Amino acid sequence: MKAIVGKCNCGSLESLKSKCPIINMPFFAGVPETVWEGFREKRIANNYHKGNVIFYEGNRPFGVYFLCAGRVKIIRTDTGLHSSIPRVVEAPDLLGDRAFLAGEAYLGTGEALEDCRICFLEGTYFEKYFLESPEVSRALVRRLAAKLGQAEEHLLDFGFKTVRGRLAKYIVEKTSDKGSSVVEFPESRGDLAKILGTSPEVLCRLLSEFRKKGWISVSGPDVTVKDKARLEQVSRR
Repeated sequence: MKAIVGKCNCGSLESLKSKCPIINMPFFAGVPETVWEGFREKRIANNYHKGNVIFYEGNRPFGVYFLCAGRVKIIRTDTGLHSSIPRVVEAPDLLGDRAFLAGEAYLGTGEALEDCRICFLEGTYFEKYFLESPEVSRALVRRLAAKLGQAEEHLLDFGFKTVRGRLAKYIVEKTSDKGSSVVEFPESRGDLAKILGTSPEVLCRLLSEFRKKGWISVSGPDVTVKDKARLEQVSRR
């Protein structure tokens, strides 16, 4: 399936500033308007349906993707054709910027986990509008530092937490992010198992255990937290 090239409804810079979630990301605060004017003129807007591939593992980046809406899973495949999902990128955020800045190939394949709205900016324009601006360079450094911290925490979780603890933490974080006790998990059980580093069978068994103990209830893709305090205790193990 191919992405559908679309046209953003953010015609003017003022409209872009009021509607585009990328511009309103905290680490982009203080970025000059000239940067966003260049971004508005040169970006290519695309609609990606669930399952569409944005970029492939091993390919060289030709620019940077701006994830305006939706979620993208990063899939890594080993030599034995076993795959894992080391992270899920949720809008608003950047995609492929680390590989582009490092001059390296993508370490994983980016696939739309749900319908997404993504803008692409060619490398020449990204360098001109973003990297030549001191304010933007500092913003990108802050972002990369934050992502490095998240990656270290992720590694520690996989090194020291049980699968039960990782699942509990995942549920707690999702409810905290959404500000609600009910969260929809649109990813398949197979994808969620890969995110947590386990098998679908173990994941289903743990969800059933959490449900029987009264910590959560499950209805299709929706998970309702009933005992957040207990889940937080389990998430630390």
